Amino acid sequence: MIASAARIAALSLGVLAWDACADTSEALLRSGARVGVAAVGPEGVTLTADGKPGKQVSLSEIRAVTGPLAQAFDANKPLATELWRAMTRLKRGDDAGAEAILARLWSSTKGGSGATRAEIAAGMTACLVHRGAFATAIEPWTEWIRSGSTPEGEGKSIVPVADSQGPWIAALPPVWIDSVAVRRLAERPLPADDGPPNAGDDIERVYIVAARRDTGQPWQIDPAAALKKSSWASLPGEMVLAEAPDPAVRTEARAKLASRLTADSPLWKQCWIRLALGRSKLMESAPDEKRGGVAQLLWIASRPSANAAVTSLALLSAAEGLLALGDTEGAKAAMDDLSRRYSGAEILESPRASQIRQSLATVAAGAPQESK
Repeated sequence: MIASAARIAALSLGVLAWDACADTSEALLRSGARVGVAAVGPEGVTLTADGKPGKQVSLSEIRAVTGPLAQAFDANKPLATELWRAMTRLKRGDDAGAEAILARLWSSTKGGSGATRAEIAAGMTACLVHRGAFATAIEPWTEWIRSGSTPEGEGKSIVPVADSQGPWIAALPPVWIDSVAVRRLAERPLPADDGPPNAGDDIERVYIVAARRDTGQPWQIDPAAALKKSSWASLPGEMVLAEAPDPAVRTEARAKLASRLTADSPLWKQCWIRLALGRSKLMESAPDEKRGGVAQLLWIASRPSANAAVTSLALLSAAEGLLALGDTEGAKAAMDDLSRRYSGAEILESPRASQIRQSLATVAAGAPQESK
């Protein structure tokens, strides 16, 4: 009787174990691994860890799902496949092919959240930055940041972050050249600045204000008040405030920026800081301050490995500063250098570049130069 009871108990446990297995869903990752699945939806796939819900991953990482959640995955498989194709193209350097797919997914998943949307945002950011559409890249970039992603998180190998200390992209300092896309950015409403800390909102706010500044529009913030807020206490925030209309705000923002400039700062960060310091000093009336600003800008131009987008901004600003100092030969040399290095670049067709060329032509023709 005892042996029979034991056999019955063993059979019962086996049935229970089989039922548990039957109720368990499993994902086949594109890496070939198999893992348990707790949930499936357009936002992503939640894997299991020690039998409990664990990390959520993008749909693109999953090849197939078996078990009760198979049907839910099949409903989202077109999205998973399209995103996988886009990211595969992006990783092999086919930016145009990747962006064509990602643009559709960006539109069709708008308002979504989770790991899948974060990867789409990361992919869109990379494509736009690679082709120089920096103003358009702000929206997906800041959404990627809002998703809770970091350089170690979702999209870490896709978004071209400058280093592991933050989400900064070397080609994206908060400095703009007037264009239709920059004006669209300037028209965006500012995220509220009175709620809980939100890194994505803080960064978007800074870049929108910079776009307003560089298209000649009102900032619609109080720079003196912003200087005291933690939401502006970042490298990009201090860069924008260093060009505030108030000289006292500029001075304090420059001091904060200078404290960030250390001997072991990576080159991209040194260039950002010097770009802001240079442009800020050009706003001062004293010739020595302006000359100091030009020196900061030409330091960037003298670094062969500096980012091209930042170097072109530095050369254009240096030409403006030299022109304001009456050094037309220096201004012409800076513009010639800009044209030689970046022939065909959009910055050469900007209103600021056109104005400098016109001023230089006027001087060359012997006409009196307008005082600045």
